[in-house]
Amino acid sequence: MPKLFCLASLMVAITAMPVMAADKPAAIKLCTENEDSFPWLLKSRPGLSIIMMQMVEKRLGIKLDIQPLPWKRCMEDVKQGNLDGLFKISFKADRMDMGHYPMAGDKPDNSKRMLDDSYSLYRLKGGTVEWDGKTIKHADAGIGAQSGFSIVDQLKGMGVKVDDGTRVADDNLRKVLTGRVAAVALQTQEGDASIADRPEFAGKIERVGPALAEKPYFLMLSKPFVAKYGDTAKQVWDAVAAVRESPEYKKQMQQFK
Repeated sequence: MPKLFCLASLMVAITAMPVMAADKPAAIKLCTENEDSFPWLLKSRPGLSIIMMQMVEKRLGIKLDIQPLPWKRCMEDVKQGNLDGLFKISFKADRMDMGHYPMAGDKPDNSKRMLDDSYSLYRLKGGTVEWDGKTIKHADAGIGAQSGFSIVDQLKGMGVKVDDGTRVADDNLRKVLTGRVAAVALQTQEGDASIADRPEFAGKIERVGPALAEKPYFLMLSKPFVAKYGDTAKQVWDAVAAVRESPEYKKQMQQFK
């Protein structure tokens, strides 16, 4: 009987092994946009978001396979379950059809955010476009915005004509120089960096205050991934929060140029 019992126990353990392995994926396939978004994403070197994901990977002990893709394709691949998640993405209720944010009740859990960023309006220096925190005025030529970004819906909600045919920040700023649009809405750090780094914009384009919007940005995980690896999903979001507040990452942020 003891031998039979041991054999039965061994068979149960062997049968359970594949189930145990499925509790934690060997790798998590993520995508992010394939254009510069200073300081978070850069084509020439790791931006702060990639640095954060490298730290998250080390903390979790799970490989993060990150693919840079056009933003709209990245979102569609996550929605279809072809990829396990994406970053960095702000919260919109209609994006919950695409995947899962870290949630606290019926709202996104800001404590699990990757970062905070803002959008600002940029016009020709001395231009007439105005933004008082409620209304955009003197923008008959329309406002440029980056395709696929959440600010597009906000601008349209203000009744402003929007040109969102271009993703690249520099190309949007060139629309201002040529008079194609009255101003452009860009993520503030990216817009400021473009103006500082490009002689063609220096002294010609200025930022209009206050910020159009200030938002937290998250790592979104796909619905199939969360359904299969719910515990791992929580560990990933917890690791993002821990890395964001870690001295090592804060040092990277302070030193990043």
